[in-house]
Amino acid sequence: MRYVIVIAAIAFFIIWDGLYNEARYTNQGVRELRHIVRYVTG
Repeated sequence: MRYVIVIAAIAFFIIWDGLYNEARYTNQGVRELRHIVRYVTG
């Protein structure tokens, strides 16, 4: 049940971000994640 709540919260945030912020936070998060992966993998 805990995982369902977490997944629902993440999905709600992504939908909210896409509708009202033009996916600004989602794009920033993806950019940061790529940077971290590139840094870790060399």
